[in-house]
Amino acid sequence: MESRITLGFRTALKHVVLILLALTMISMVQGDRKKRVLDCASDAGEGAIFLKEFVVSLPRKDSDEPQPMYREPVLLRGNNVYRFNICNDKGRAIISLYDNSRMFISSYQAGTNRNYNPINFLCRKTGTYYIVVTFKNGRAGDTVVIMSHVTK
Repeated sequence: MESRITLGFRTALKHVVLILLALTMISMVQGDRKKRVLDCASDAGEGAIFLKEFVVSLPRKDSDEPQPMYREPVLLRGNNVYRFNICNDKGRAIISLYDNSRMFISSYQAGTNRNYNPINFLCRKTGTYYIVVTFKNGRAGDTVVIMSHVTK
């Protein structure tokens, strides 16, 4: 017959092992994310200086719901060129850049059904802009978007 101390120790040991496994899994996921971001940033092209990454994962659109989207504000400075490159893991990501009232640029042109990657944006006015990422046809997807400053 085992004592209560032995049973308590085994229970505590099981919890410690589970916590260590969870921490290991988290570090593996973070390591994978860093690798994805570094790989994508290396594709930004000559003269591009890395500024920020956007790691996006969106669910599939249900028939009666609006299309899922990722939206994040960024501060851009006037008279600078910014480059956005997309590295799709799953699905075909579309990135668009908006201010409060209009779209300035998009990686997808519906009229021609063409995708552009990377896209450059000459910011004429300092202010808050919005990065919007969706996936073509409302499909689920995973992507990394890199925002870079392009040197002249």
